Amino acid sequence: MDEVLALCSGLPSRHLEAGEVLLAEGGRSGSMFVLVSGRVEVRKGQVTVTSVSEPGAFLGEMSALLDTPTSAGVVAVVPTEVLVLEDAVTAVAADPQLTLAIARLLARRLRAVTSYLGDLKRQYADLDGHLSMMDTVLTELSSMRPRDIEAGSERDDLPDY
Repeated sequence: MDEVLALCSGLPSRHLEAGEVLLAEGGRSGSMFVLVSGRVEVRKGQVTVTSVSEPGAFLGEMSALLDTPTSAGVVAVVPTEVLVLEDAVTAVAADPQLTLAIARLLARRLRAVTSYLGDLKRQYADLDGHLSMMDTVLTELSSMRPRDIEAGSERDDLPDY
């Protein structure tokens, strides 16, 4: 990720104190961030999805690039510094190296998720009961066209995921 930090070195920086919100779940900023130092948690509702501390990690890229509300919040858990790409779409469109860095990040994430989904399908494929549906659900999710996918639950009694 050092190449990402070098690539983004001229960007303005922002310092966050522990507990400060970088991105609010459901908000829109159009900005993308690059972690320089510190640690943030990605939170969906009250659930911590992941913790990010690797310098050069991108934050807020899905929301910025898709021009959608953020799917999760990002909160600093220790003093943290990020670099700010204010108009992320314009910055990415203008810089092929930045585009490639983001594409590689997203490809690594997709590879990890695909591997995990394959493991889940193998674990639940031969089970009886409600867990046996995992194979069918995962097959449907992985084969959906992007325009068909909308995050969240279709049940009114459950929060969006």
